[in-house]
Amino acid sequence: MKTMWDGLLSFLAAIATAIITGGPSWYTYQATEAGIAPKWALGFVFVLGGMGLILTIAFLRKAKGGISPTRDRKRRS
Repeated sequence: MKTMWDGLLSFLAAIATAIITGGPSWYTYQATEAGIAPKWALGFVFVLGGMGLILTIAFLRKAKGGISPTRDRKRRS
């Protein structure tokens, strides 16, 4: 039961990470395309989006393995 709960928490962390990093990246991209933000801001879009993608994939791997977001290994039963 703990493994399932830890997997769910990791999955929720992956969703939260995608939203927290994806939202600002998307709106910054839209602002640069509309001419509101300068073109050099696209560098920050790629950096933030890349970091968000890496973290989201890491949390999804933990969710698949049933590992809590704050742990490196499964809990001992």
